[in-house]
Amino acid sequence: MNTALKILLAGGGVVAVAASLNFFSEEEASEFHNGIYEPPEEKTYIADIISSAVAMSTRSHKLTAPAPYRRDVHAKAHGCVKATFSVPELNQPNLRYGVFKEPREYQAWIRYSSGDTMPQPDSVRDARGMAIKLMNIDSPTLLKDKQNAGSQDFVMINNDVFFIPTVKEYKTFMQTQAQGDKFGYFFDNFNWNIFKWHYRQLYLGASTLKAAPDSLLTERYYSLSAYRLGPEQFMKYSAKACDSNTSIKVDDDKPNFLRTELSENLSSNAACFDFMVQLQNPSKNMPVEDTTVRWKESDSPFVKVARITIPKQQFDTPEQNAFCENLSFTPWHGTQDLEPVGGINRLRKAVYDGVSRFRHGKNNVEKQEPQGWCLSLDGKPCPTNNEGVVP
Repeated sequence: MNTALKILLAGGGVVAVAASLNFFSEEEASEFHNGIYEPPEEKTYIADIISSAVAMSTRSHKLTAPAPYRRDVHAKAHGCVKATFSVPELNQPNLRYGVFKEPREYQAWIRYSSGDTMPQPDSVRDARGMAIKLMNIDSPTLLKDKQNAGSQDFVMINNDVFFIPTVKEYKTFMQTQAQGDKFGYFFDNFNWNIFKWHYRQLYLGASTLKAAPDSLLTERYYSLSAYRLGPEQFMKYSAKACDSNTSIKVDDDKPNFLRTELSENLSSNAACFDFMVQLQNPSKNMPVEDTTVRWKESDSPFVKVARITIPKQQFDTPEQNAFCENLSFTPWHGTQDLEPVGGINRLRKAVYDGVSRFRHGKNNVEKQEPQGWCLSLDGKPCPTNNEGVVP
């Protein structure tokens, strides 16, 4: 059955099946409307999810040893690249919060990845991730043990909605994933009663599994979940590739052709992205607690607040790849003005930290935040030459 299902997913047949049964809808109303609601049992679900995530990391390690322990998801990195994140003076006062409060240029690291729990050939349909880490921000951050880390992370994939609506549902999904069953959640452990199957989640999950792009530098990436932008409004964010970005033809029969394309492209070309925010319109169906509901651009357009520039560079070295594996990204590396909100973000706070501590401990690597473009995670500022440039 799994083989048949994979064929169905790959061919997009599940979309037609689910659509014909009308088990999903873009207009589905959010249970909690547009505000924040934390169910009292949520912390119990999160504890169960952490256990499943650690089990997934352990299972991945057993299958790929002697490779180091990896993340539970987005296990395959295509590379970490140096970038700058430039914030102009913004005309709208309601945008000037957090790192957007004043004109400034930040040094950043960007990690590109594929979403699966296991490294797999790039030809396999998957979500692709773009995680950005700004360094040396001035304000204290949200994680109590990392308040002075100076990091603001933005975590995105190349799809604009998530496929699990609540933490409770995510617990069930992760339990089947930890058992190595990618499809059990969607089919209620293959229960014969088709009315218990998760059709809408299956459709949305299949939509995230995209064919590999020509280049990771020509994709658009989205936050999926919501964040504060100051004390009284919510937002989502997105990184849109500049029209000037190009792709390089490489052999896509190779298992790691996305890394090859990224490396060859950046060896001769720079790239850029527009970083944009989408403010919640409280009068529209733009929920915080349900990440399966798309925030329509017709209800609230994205507004550009920064420019990401990726200069020409050579990144694919053993030293930089090891540095990349040891980085930690979480939406909770950030300031109060950009606080993550909603159940999936509350879940991320605990799970990202728990899995990060687990894999760093297993790999015998101290967990630290970078302070610049040097390949160092000792928490110290990067050394510079006489011109103030990192060697």
